[in-house]
Formats: sequence, C-alpha cells, structure tokens
Amino acid sequence: MTTFYLIRHGQIDANVERLWHGSTDSPLNEIGCSQAEKMGRYISLKYPCISKIYSSPLKRTITTAEALSEHYDLEPVPHSGLREYGVGEWEGHDYDAIIDKYQFMTQLEQDHNFAPPGGDSLSDVRHRMLAAFEEIRDKHPEEHIAIVGHGAAFAIAMSVVLLGKAFPFYEYHMDNTGVSVLHWGPDPELVHFNETAHLA
Repeated sequence: MTTFYLIRHGQIDANVERLWHGSTDSPLNEIGCSQAEKMGRYISLKYPCISKIYSSPLKRTITTAEALSEHYDLEPVPHSGLREYGVGEWEGHDYDAIIDKYQFMTQLEQDHNFAPPGGDSLSDVRHRMLAAFEEIRDKHPEEHIAIVGHGAAFAIAMSVVLLGKAFPFYEYHMDNTGVSVLHWGPDPELVHFNETAHLA
C-alpha cells in the first residue's frame, strides 16, 4: 500500500473571481502564499513520514509544493500528468457561464470525450491523472507521498480510484490547500478528505 497526501494549491485571484483557470499558469495571491505556508507547517508536524513530493508543473502548485518541501529538505518533482483540467477557449470564463451557458457538466455527463475548443476532455484528464497516480504508486511502494495539484483534476482522479467512474466528480472537490489522505492498496481507502485545520 502507498499513502498519498493530495494537496490542492493555495488561492489564486481566479478562485476569488470564480474564473476557470485550468491550463492558465496563474501565481498564488497573497492569501494563497499564506495558506501554503500554514499548510507546510501543519503537514510537516502531522505527517512527518512523507518521503517524496510531486507537483503539477504550474506556478501555483510548484509554489505550494515548495512551501511544504522546505520542511522536509526535499525538492518537489514536477509531473506533467498532474496538470489541471484545461478548457481551451473557455479559459478565464466565469464558472457560472461555463456551467449554465455552455452546459459543460451536462455535456460531460453525456459524452466523456467532449472537449471545449482547444481544451481537454474528461477522458483525457482521467487517463493522464490515473497514469500519473499509478506511476507514482509503483515507484514508491509502501511510502508516504505528497502530491500537490488541482481541484478538478484531483476530484476526477479520486472519483476514478474510489468509485471506478470519472463522472460525477464534483463531490471530491477540495478547498485551497485542502489535504486528502488516500491509502492506495488492493482496496483504496480515503482516510481523510479536505483537511483544512491549518486555515482555522
């Protein structure tokens, strides 16, 4: 069994403005940097056994991962398979417009291969996230691994690992710097979901 500590990145301006930034390479804002620092201290005290840190290659995840890695003397390893659900020409659009105007979730439910113009399909995200998770698990049997990533991509991955399906996935959406602990053995178990005690 490998234990994953799934950590969503800190806040970016687009989170506050309710804009979809999937492939858009946004930096953490001031609050996001503070959240990342608090998360790093909290995780290092509660889970000192982490032996490796992986991250999506985007700025907001790398910065969040670095706030954790300084407590372990580890260098975060970027992994392109962990990047966020990109929505192509819809990047930067309001969530409500994407959901209501473009009927995004309805289209995903009907066709997992549907993709916004220039963006990812649900199947794309499912396959690359699961491949990344399996690669990391197989490289680190019996280890405790931190993975810093994104809300939608993590939600899809957890839904696939735990329920065997990629949709619906939004019940597994985590808060900024939320932490979920996944024991991945023959019977995957979500031990903790969306821990945010460090933000209290």
